[in-house]
Amino acid sequence: MRRPVLAVFGGSFDPPHLGHVLLPTYLLARGLAQRVMIPVSYAHPFGKVQSPFGQRLAWTRAAMRVHGTAVEVSDIEQRLGRARPGPTFTVDVLEAVAKQYPTFAVRLVVGSDLMHDEQYRRWHRWSDIELHFAPIVISRRQDDDEPGALPAISSTQIRSWLAARPDPTAEAKLERNLPAVIWAQLRDEVTPREIVVIGRGHAATRISEWLWSRGFQVTALGAREIAADPSGLQPSSHCAGIWLLTRDTHLFELASRLAAHSQVSRSLPILSGAGARRADDCLAPLATAGHPVGSLHPICSLRREHDPGQLSRAGFGVEGDPAARALALSIVGDQPWLDLQRHDAAARQRYHAACALAANHLAVLYAEANRVLISLGHDPPSTRCCVATLMASALANLTELGVPSGVTGPAARGDEASLQTHLAALDGSARALYEQLSARLQELLRTPS
Repeated sequence: MRRPVLAVFGGSFDPPHLGHVLLPTYLLARGLAQRVMIPVSYAHPFGKVQSPFGQRLAWTRAAMRVHGTAVEVSDIEQRLGRARPGPTFTVDVLEAVAKQYPTFAVRLVVGSDLMHDEQYRRWHRWSDIELHFAPIVISRRQDDDEPGALPAISSTQIRSWLAARPDPTAEAKLERNLPAVIWAQLRDEVTPREIVVIGRGHAATRISEWLWSRGFQVTALGAREIAADPSGLQPSSHCAGIWLLTRDTHLFELASRLAAHSQVSRSLPILSGAGARRADDCLAPLATAGHPVGSLHPICSLRREHDPGQLSRAGFGVEGDPAARALALSIVGDQPWLDLQRHDAAARQRYHAACALAANHLAVLYAEANRVLISLGHDPPSTRCCVATLMASALANLTELGVPSGVTGPAARGDEASLQTHLAALDGSARALYEQLSARLQELLRTPS
């Protein structure tokens, strides 16, 4: 059976232009690929000077959002670069992608200029790329003997036009050749406010990208390195605040080290990303030192690997001193938020427990449904895909229609006979879970909120 093609189209995207955005459309529409991955370069192997990685990643994700889930903008080069010393070559990325997506045939996308000028000879292990990742060659308009697939535009030209501003001709060319969302960001001359993000985990990674996409300048630092040597924290003159995104158990110690650091202005607001604890508790040493402290808790399940755009649709929990609260709300912007200001310690735990109930316990349903289907002899990868899609579609129905309209199945139809048949067919933990949840579902359907 032929495997679907995952086309890998890498680059610096400094900045991304319309040619970049149109390329996935061309690949998908022609049937050359069923999915497209766009890894943004981290440390260029030829020493090319680039804009900050976080900025380029945010730009590219904003530009490619029009394609939906068929196109994935990936930080895989950053993850590879941090995991081992030395440059990350294209073949390294392709091998990592192939390992991550074993059901796809991974192919590299290259421009025809690379082949005509024989630039590929400079590439590390090019013979392995040709053998294992059969390149898809895309031509540009300047190729007279090939049909043009992409506009003949480059990021180098974009940067030259940016340097020529405010020349009207240059601005007109920028407007014609940049995605509207990127042009809107680049034409803004205001120096962006800086947010210092302290943390290296999944939440810090995703939140840093989200802040970049909202127009903030992000300085990302590791919690351990700052705890060991706070002098590494040097906020700029346009720093709006610091957001601590580390484990709750480490917050008090980190706050103690920062409170003793003379380089951080006492007027600078400091936010915690903790959901279960108030800021005046977990950041008490900073509050005592005179810093405005607050909470900005993302109500979102954050993983580094998938759907980075979910944070732009998420809500947040907010509380704190007036200055910290104002900073939190300016970061959230027009996204939804819950006011945690009046929650005492007990109420804060209840709030966090509700978030955990919604986010963490889906794993039980996912695991039990997969276990039953796999026990019937179904292929595990296909089963996991089917169950995940079913759960996602059910959640989409609930989100849009609520209870009871968004509920399907025998309980929604009042089909007690089918419910009993299901119970008789199941055993063990799956039966107990089905019985308990069916009873509660029937209560909800009788008295919808």
